[in-house]
Amino acid sequence: MQIQMILRQLKPDTDSADPHPGPAICEITALQNPTDLQLDPSVLEITPLQNPTDVQPDPAAHEIMPLQDPTDVQPDPVAEPTALQDPNDLQLDPSVHDPTALQDPTDPPEDPQLVPFSELYEVGEEIGEGGFGTVCEGISKFKREQVAIKFIPKSAADRYIAIPGCSKPLFAEVALNLLLNEPPISPYVVHMLDWFDEKDQYILILEYPQPCKDLLKFVVSNGLRMNESQARDLIYQAVLGAKHCFDKGVFHRDIKLNNFLINTMTNQVKMIDFGCGDLIKSGYLGEFEGGCQPPEYYVDLKYEAEPTTVWSLGVMMYRVMCKCQPFKSLGDMNYGILRFNSRISRACQDLISRCLTREPTERATIEEILQHEWFQQGQMSRVAQESGSVS
Repeated sequence: MQIQMILRQLKPDTDSADPHPGPAICEITALQNPTDLQLDPSVLEITPLQNPTDVQPDPAAHEIMPLQDPTDVQPDPVAEPTALQDPNDLQLDPSVHDPTALQDPTDPPEDPQLVPFSELYEVGEEIGEGGFGTVCEGISKFKREQVAIKFIPKSAADRYIAIPGCSKPLFAEVALNLLLNEPPISPYVVHMLDWFDEKDQYILILEYPQPCKDLLKFVVSNGLRMNESQARDLIYQAVLGAKHCFDKGVFHRDIKLNNFLINTMTNQVKMIDFGCGDLIKSGYLGEFEGGCQPPEYYVDLKYEAEPTTVWSLGVMMYRVMCKCQPFKSLGDMNYGILRFNSRISRACQDLISRCLTREPTERATIEEILQHEWFQQGQMSRVAQESGSVS
């Protein structure tokens, strides 16, 4: 009733000759809280109000897009959710949530996905186990694609790494995988598709080439039938994987045959397992995380990223070509004694010897490995084969 009396008092005098409104009408704009008065929308212009929460406008007439904070307005469920800048503002129904959005773990890179792991993936048989944890086969419930699922129990000894774009350090293996996921990505590295931070463990969702086996098992089972040209193709891909890591600032630190997968249908080789990895630094001192220590490590526990990587690649090349370890003892390694089968080409022997040079400053670089005569011969051979197949 008081509001109606106020409205009658504020009613303009239509009989007056003065067309300008009286002071009582102008006083409306001085009211600080428009909710004290239910105004006719046709009379009062809403757009000058600076705070949209002061007035509850007609949703059909009010434009939501100019609002800078989507939490000020509860959107219509049929509205386009992509207008929301923060996915945490709206809890989507998993049945309508697009699972393909989970395939880019860098968005956001520092937070695991909001949808629980159990709603997205099915866990299959165990395919690997070690000090890091367990790897199982898995299937994406939405895409029905095979993946590898790595379960890593949390520990007080876990390492954390700060990377650009993240406000806090991340579990080391997750951080390194995110760096490797930045474009351009490499076909010679198994990439992380998703990850989860649970109370007692980290879960990494990884590519799973099919059919595949690790390179050590492949070499053991096919070594006698593998000629030098075929071996060279496999090793070349492994070196390209190592180069991609360096291009992204990642030191794998555990390069060995077990840490490469080969697709047995296509012979494509991919590097795996960055659990021992680190960011590339000017030097390292102390405990060696990987399993292929270079000679300098035994001298003063010091080592560097590229010479160590080259040493590891040299050991791997020797095992592929000679089917055994390059050194029988630490003394052999210190003296640099290498023995080769006469069937191995001189170019191949030279490359392996340059990788396994005792002095780290005298070893080949990764780029020099790729430019070595042995790999250049392989490229020329492939070109000749392709030319012959076209003709």
